[in-house]
Amino acid sequence: MRPFGTLVTGLAGLALWAMLLNLAGRNVDDQQNEAFEIENMPTEWAEPATAVDSTTATDGIAETPLSATETTLNPSPPSAQEAEQSAGAADTGNADPRVPNRPGVRPVNPELFAAPFTEGAGPLERIEPRSPVADKEPERVKVVLLPRPELVEAGLIAFGGRNLKLVDITTTDRMRVCPTSKGGDWPCGMMARTQQRLFLRNRTIACEADNADWQGTIEAHCRIGELDIAKWLAENGWVEVPEGSPFTALVEKARSERLGIFGDDPR
Repeated sequence: MRPFGTLVTGLAGLALWAMLLNLAGRNVDDQQNEAFEIENMPTEWAEPATAVDSTTATDGIAETPLSATETTLNPSPPSAQEAEQSAGAADTGNADPRVPNRPGVRPVNPELFAAPFTEGAGPLERIEPRSPVADKEPERVKVVLLPRPELVEAGLIAFGGRNLKLVDITTTDRMRVCPTSKGGDWPCGMMARTQQRLFLRNRTIACEADNADWQGTIEAHCRIGELDIAKWLAENGWVEVPEGSPFTALVEKARSERLGIFGDDPR
């Protein structure tokens, strides 16, 4: 009997549950109907719009006059004569003296620092290009290395049977004698050659020359490392310089300080 009673109780519970759901659904429908009455509907929902004749609507739009604002925003196209007068006035007011007076031409000029646009559209005009800037390459100086220099005199160097005179200075004769402050003489020429020998110390010198196989005597700039040999002789007073030499100021300073051949016997 117990299984039968359980079945009856379950069916009764299901029936009661279905009844409750049905009542709840009816309550929800009643509330929606009360909240949305036909009297509260907008008139455009309640009364369907009547069909408008397309021909009548079109005619009504065509017959409606334009307002003053619409007339200003959509002006009538100008005549050909008015367009020509407007274009001529724009060209005259914005004329650039560097550009020919040609209507409708936009200048293309890299030197003109301004907006390139002008009134109206037209063809482009390219002006004469500027001359290209010549990139001057530094002059290449050919340098030759001359080993084992032989000192003939201050400012004159020998390499076998070839002689090389240093530029911008006057050589000091090795037989030259100079006066002393006490009234005597001293062999300043021999001393100048000796000082040049001590400076070079038989080192290879670098000279600006086309080649190392010249004949006779040539003039060139020569260096020991970064030191110009002629400049060293001038600033120490062992040579004199010709007119216009870049070492004139150095020689005058050495003379005023009584250096080298301009002073007393240093021995």
